[in-house]
Amino acid sequence: VDFHTKKEISYKTLFESSCRLAYSLQKTGYKQNDVISVCSENSLQFFYPVIAALYTGIIIAPLNIDYSKGELFNALNISKPKLIFCSKKTLSKIVRIKVKFTCIKQLIVLDATEDINGNESFPNFILRNYNFDFDTKDYQPLDFNSNEQVAAIMFSSGTTGLPKGVMTTHKNLSVLFAHSKDNAATIQNIPGTTALSVLPHFHNFGFVTTLRYFLTGIRIVMLPRFEPEPFLRSIEEYETYSVIVVPSVLIFLAKSSLVNKYNLSSLKEIICGAAPIGREIIEAASKRLKLSGIRQGYGMTETTVTIKDVESSKALGPYQRGEICIKGDAVMKGYVDNEKATKEMIDDNGWLHTGDLGYYDRDAYFYIVDRIKELIKYKGFQIQRKHMQVPPAEIEELLLRHSKIKDAAVVGISDKLAGELPAAFVVVQPGENVTAKQIFDYIAGQVSPAKHLRGGVRFVKEISKNPSGKILRKVLREMVANVQSKL
Repeated sequence: VDFHTKKEISYKTLFESSCRLAYSLQKTGYKQNDVISVCSENSLQFFYPVIAALYTGIIIAPLNIDYSKGELFNALNISKPKLIFCSKKTLSKIVRIKVKFTCIKQLIVLDATEDINGNESFPNFILRNYNFDFDTKDYQPLDFNSNEQVAAIMFSSGTTGLPKGVMTTHKNLSVLFAHSKDNAATIQNIPGTTALSVLPHFHNFGFVTTLRYFLTGIRIVMLPRFEPEPFLRSIEEYETYSVIVVPSVLIFLAKSSLVNKYNLSSLKEIICGAAPIGREIIEAASKRLKLSGIRQGYGMTETTVTIKDVESSKALGPYQRGEICIKGDAVMKGYVDNEKATKEMIDDNGWLHTGDLGYYDRDAYFYIVDRIKELIKYKGFQIQRKHMQVPPAEIEELLLRHSKIKDAAVVGISDKLAGELPAAFVVVQPGENVTAKQIFDYIAGQVSPAKHLRGGVRFVKEISKNPSGKILRKVLREMVANVQSKL
């Protein structure tokens, strides 16, 4: 269901349209291991080419609709698609960059009813290439080795540099779908209930989540992006049972006065992922929405778990903090045309190094602390190591407990004398006033001196984040790159 247009498609239509597209792609010469892309906002048509690609051994490479010109060029240069499915909204952007890529042979507009400037609409592409005497029930997907066959090229978040193309195999997806049958590990599998889909489909989180929904016949209400009022209205109007969100949305549910205007009693399940979220926010949202609990999801686009010492790579025991490493059938095949980056990520023993700091307890429950690359070093001490283990996420959690703070982020900024200083970026709740000194004192009263916000407190309208909700710390650091902070 498209929330804004109220248009609906059935699972039968989804299946038949995907089969017809698969047939048409094969008829027009697209074959196994060819790459096709989708560049579209969330829509009812988004997954037609995705499912068609899965049927045919064609590789799907979703594109972020918010990519800059340089980022889009990088993504296309990596994936080299022969065909791009786009929306009317993204068509002009794709047309402009298409001239730089001889590999792109064709553009198809998913949500158009007629051709646009020589670019075929989705219905016309099917009409011109599909044999309507052929029954979709008789369509047979291509037989291939699922262990080796790449299903998708999903792009990494690009929080530390340009996004890399992650090769996800059919086996990787099968393992994820198998896990979706475990109600203790993921969303409840109750056919006929309603889930709200607000995560961008071009991102791995939203992509895999929606495919999981398809497996159980859950009704899906789609929003093109998170907007407070439509988000809340959709839960009330469609009696939504479950929703998967990122931390910024959970903070909104815990703190915003708008929530009180809507009946959200149908909501029984929330899973939050993409970045850490503090216990206090989880408890506040759970209490406000009368939920038994909110679960945190953990995963990577690149993704047997172990904890290894950051320096020596030796396996560690319970409660010892180190890098979380993953092994098994959920681990990617590698990065597209980037053997160096692949070897840096996956070691000789097959362990994928997540870059996440964490530990496990004696019951083998794992706890994620923060990103290793985001550790703040103050006067030669790495704050998150040994007995000084306090990550930016922990300081952020303290900030978010403040009643006058709507959102916050903490980064380390360069300083000639101290090396790095913890600095906070703060979004104040509407109608509230709070000073930088009050925030500094608030944190100083709860942490050791090394963790004081000596890098300063900066007030911003919003915290820079990528579409999946991860804080873009690099952008925040650049904002204060030349600022000298007083010790």
